[in-house]
Parts: sequence; C-alpha cells; structure tokens
Amino acid sequence: MMERVLSQVSQLVIFITAARILSPAEFGVFALTSACAILLLRFAEVGWAPYIMSWSGTARVPRQILYIAILFGLGAALIGGLAGLAYLAIEPESDVGLLIILFSFWVLLATTSSAQKGVLIWQHKLRASAICEITGELAGLAVALAALFSGFGVLSLVFGRIALQTVHLILSFFFTRLPPRRGMSADQLRDLRDYSIPLFSSRMTFNFRLYAATFIIGGFLGAAAVGYYRAAERLVGALTEVVAVPSQVLAWSLFRQARDSGGGGLAGFQKQADTYFHILFLTALPIFIWTCVFAGELITGLLGAEWAPAVPVVIVLALARALSLPTFASEPILSLAGEIRRMPKVSMLFLGMTIALNLIASPFGMMAVAWAQVGGSVIVTGVMLWLTRKYGAVAWQGFARHSRFIIAPLVLATAVLVVLRDLAWFDGLPDMLRVLAASLPTVAIYAAALYLFDPNLRQAAKAYFKGHAQDQDSP
Repeated sequence: MMERVLSQVSQLVIFITAARILSPAEFGVFALTSACAILLLRFAEVGWAPYIMSWSGTARVPRQILYIAILFGLGAALIGGLAGLAYLAIEPESDVGLLIILFSFWVLLATTSSAQKGVLIWQHKLRASAICEITGELAGLAVALAALFSGFGVLSLVFGRIALQTVHLILSFFFTRLPPRRGMSADQLRDLRDYSIPLFSSRMTFNFRLYAATFIIGGFLGAAAVGYYRAAERLVGALTEVVAVPSQVLAWSLFRQARDSGGGGLAGFQKQADTYFHILFLTALPIFIWTCVFAGELITGLLGAEWAPAVPVVIVLALARALSLPTFASEPILSLAGEIRRMPKVSMLFLGMTIALNLIASPFGMMAVAWAQVGGSVIVTGVMLWLTRKYGAVAWQGFARHSRFIIAPLVLATAVLVVLRDLAWFDGLPDMLRVLAASLPTVAIYAAALYLFDPNLRQAAKAYFKGHAQDQDSP
C-alpha cells in the first residue's frame, strides 16, 4: 500500500506539473499516444507474470518465461518503432513520431519489468518488489521534472517512464538473482499457452474497454476534450490504483493460500472473501466519497482554473470506480479456481458493450461519456459477481453481510466532510489547505465510528493490541 501511495504521489506530481506547463490539447495528444503504447504493452505482457505467480515448481520455468517475455517485448518494441519512423516520415516537424519511438522502447523495458515483478512475488519478496517500485518511481519523478523544466514538453513524460523501468529492472534482477533462460519443453509451452491465452484475451479486451472512451472522445470532440477527460480519469485512476494494485496482489496471495490449505479446493474462498472485501470496502469507499466531495478543490487547486471543465467528470468517474470495487479480486479468484477460461468471452462482451455505450454517448459530450462508464460498471460488476459465485464459490451475500457495519460510519464521515468543507472558517484558505483541514478530523471521526459500529474490526483491533502488549511484556 505504501509503495502504491508513493507511486501515485510521484505520478501525480509529474501530472500536475505537466498540466501547468502543457495545454489541454498537448496533454490530449500525449494521452492518445500513451493509450496506444499501453495497449502494445498489454499485447507483449500476455499472461507471463500471473503464470509465474501461480507456479509451484522450481525456478527453471520462471526463468524460461522471463526469456519469452523479453522476446515478446522486443517484438512489440519493433512494431512500435516502425510505426514511429513512419509517422516521422509523414510529419517530420511533429514530436509525435519521436514520442511513439520512445514509448516503444519503454514497452520493451516495461514488459521485462512486469515479468520480473511476477518473479519477486513468486519468491515471496513483496518488500523487495516494493523497494524496486519506489526507487524506480523516484528516479522517474526526478527525470520527468528535470526534462519538463528544461523545455522538452510531452517528451519529458516518456523520459520519466523510461527512467522508472530502467531502475526497476536493475534492482529487480539484483533481488531475484534469476537470469533468463532459453528453452522450454513442449508440454510446458502448451500449459503456458492454455493458461496465458484466456488471460491475455480478457486483459486485452479490458484495456480496450478502458481506453475506448479516450479514443472515441478524441475522434468526436478533439484533443482538448481528451485532455480534460484524461485529466479527470488520471486523477480518479491514481486514487483507484492506490487501492486496486495492493488489493489485487493480496488477493493473489490470500486466495492462493486458501486454495492450497484446502487441498486445492475452493472450501476456504468464501471465508477469505468475507474478510478481504470487508477491508477493501472500508478503505476504498471513503477515498471515492472524498474525491466526489472535493472534486472542485482538487482540480482547480492542483491543475489550475483552466482545467475546471474536468470537475464534474471527476465526480461521475469516481462513482463508476466505486461501483466496480467488487471486481478487483475477480481475476485471482477465477484463475486460482481453474476457471480463467471463462473470462475471454465475457471480456469481449464487456468490450462490445463499452464501445456501444461510448459511441451512443460521445455526441452528447464528455459528461455523457462519463455516465456511460457508470452504466458499464454496473453491468460489469453484476456479471463478475455472478461468475465468482458460480465458478469461484464466492457469494456476494456473504461479504455484504460482513460489510454492513461500515454503512453508518461512512454516512457519518461523509456528513462531517461536507459540513467541514463548507465551514466559513475555511473560506480564506487555498483549495488544498481547505481539503486538508476538512479531511484530517474526518479521518479520526471515521476511525472512531468504525471501532464503535463494526464488531469484526473492534475484535481484530483488541486482539492486535493484546498481542502487541504481550510481546512488549515478554523477556
């Protein structure tokens, strides 16, 4: 969690600095190019890291998969590089061609880094993985800011990403001590193919669905509209990643433990899900509520008044992300249950639905597209809850009953937050200071309310402090 927080703070600093230096149209061009690069990266990543994380044998196979990942990264980088050269030949005065070439090199580094992160998690070196991420983010931050202030424009942002992945790769190889290895048996290749193709299909369609709005807005409303929409999406996405990435890593670890302790069955999945989703809801929902309450202050305070059209988009996208919380563990649950093959068809259905909703909404502006994301989240969450119940032995009624105790604390904290935001005492404060002044006491009130209303959390807190006191008293 701390690694994700620092990562998102670092990326937000870059984003805020870039937004104050670049125009919305320039930022929109970068967003469109970045979306294409990320889709190319997802193509190169296939399902290497999840296969490594679920592997239960020796280090030979992870080393072989790492070698395959490097080859796929090289292939994707070559495709992107040729596209960049072709663009340079057509528009030699534009930075877009060079931007595409730099992003192609980043894809090679990021593909290898993704597989390396899978190896670190497979080795149970979560702390080492966090160190690699944190150090890489700090290096990327330093390089991007230096380039922005030196006048490199949109190229600065990809310079930072390249620095991040370079540092991550160097450190991760230092911790894993596992060089790539050529060769893999035919049986192992078939197993890798059977595992990776469904995962690859579902992830690619998910990412097409994720960036469909960016491409459609660019086509209908132009680069400036993409800049506003992407700014809102980036802010909400940063807060989502603070919760989503560590929760997904924990889901892989916790549900794998439940499977292994149950002799490979699913008997322990429901109990694990009750606790997992309870903690996810009580930590994540306040973040999205806070984002909705302070959307105006966050946008104008961080980016400036020029970006005010993004404020209502932030509120609606935060609602869409909150509705999708139950899907965060779907991939680990279905994969560990041996049912990941169910995902490709469902993902294609989601992709078609998302494109259709965005195409219908885009002529009516950014807000209509944002509301289309809400409708899509409702449908996706409903289907994924059904899939995890049918094939993963996880019923939503179980963790819903487990999480009902957080409703009263959430309502109380939201009311307090709104009252403090509108308090006359804070009127003269800058936007971000007003956010901070209202948020700190609300966090304390929310924590106290959770302790009072949530018996599960209260019992866990008492057990923790009792154990801590016993450790202190022991010789």
